[in-house]
Amino acid sequence: MKIAMRPSHALVALVLAALAACGESAPPARPDGVPVTTTLVTKRDIPMRQTYPGIVMSPRSIDLVARIKGFLLKQAIPDGAVTRPGDVVYRVDPRQYQAAVLAAEGQLAEATAQRNYAKTERDRNEPLVKVNAISQQVYDDLVTKYETAQGQVDVAQANLIQAKLNLEYCTVTAPFTGLLGASQFFEGAVVGEPTTMNLNTLVQVDPAWVQFSPSSKEWPRYQELMAKGSVTVELQTDGPTPAKATGRLIFADNEVSVETSTLMLRAEFPNPTGAFRPGAYTSVNVILGDLGQAMVVPERAVFARLSDIFVWRVKSDGTVESVAIKPIKVEDGQLAFTGGLQEGDRVVVDGIQRLKTGSKVIDKSAAPAAPAAQSSAPGAAK
Repeated sequence: MKIAMRPSHALVALVLAALAACGESAPPARPDGVPVTTTLVTKRDIPMRQTYPGIVMSPRSIDLVARIKGFLLKQAIPDGAVTRPGDVVYRVDPRQYQAAVLAAEGQLAEATAQRNYAKTERDRNEPLVKVNAISQQVYDDLVTKYETAQGQVDVAQANLIQAKLNLEYCTVTAPFTGLLGASQFFEGAVVGEPTTMNLNTLVQVDPAWVQFSPSSKEWPRYQELMAKGSVTVELQTDGPTPAKATGRLIFADNEVSVETSTLMLRAEFPNPTGAFRPGAYTSVNVILGDLGQAMVVPERAVFARLSDIFVWRVKSDGTVESVAIKPIKVEDGQLAFTGGLQEGDRVVVDGIQRLKTGSKVIDKSAAPAAPAAQSSAPGAAK
């Protein structure tokens, strides 16, 4: 008596038979180890740097002042432009001062003529007083008239100089290369009064200064470095596109601040594009020397346990052990350190969170070996 198989049982049997015929393998085994990436401990020259907050300063910052009263005719250079020495920035109506120069010149000519006449009279009568042809009193009067006339000439010359100065003041010029600020008065305004004298500001931006204040306890080290030669500083602003510059230390203040126990230092640096503006805050890195050759690992390779710093070192058998190191400083993402490791040791960079002492690792940073070429022997079965 035949027993018919149910359709579902037949389907299962067919699937099992098909799998067996295709030689389907079992699911792959888990890798025998923790996947990580590693790098070698190397040596490099490490500069010693100290970072401070600093503020950019202008070596020269002045007010452009209207020194005489008058109508402002023109602003020759626009706000925010760069000036050169001698550039005319503002012009004040000069006509009344031109007239004053002409009047002073006329007064000088008149005083000179009177002085010359008095001199001629004195010189003509000088021989006569010697032979008593005229009295001494008459001659003394002539001498007095000449000296008085000479004094009038001196006064007229001074008045002419002042009149010419006032005419020169009608043009407000830039005394140095600098950056012009925002104008306080515009064409048509009456300037030169006590409340309308300051027309604008002019600041030098190249070269510029940066001032920072280390602790007074650090001063002996700076003093020693400055005595040996130039001390380099590096500046950098914050933001997505930071400006950078390199300068040198040029000045140390003569007193320590009683309130903060700091000493103000000043560095000068080139600023041709004006990227650093006076009043801006910046970070100042001072190069204090060189550590020489120091062992380094990527900063992300280290981890902490309590107050100690460790790295995972890969041993020859592919397992890891934690090794304590003593950090010196971080430079460009590389941690300089002493102790615990040797140059050429391999340490884990990525995957350190999944490790423990004795963990087997699989180094994903190592390039896989190229597969060996397989060749078919003559007469091999196909």
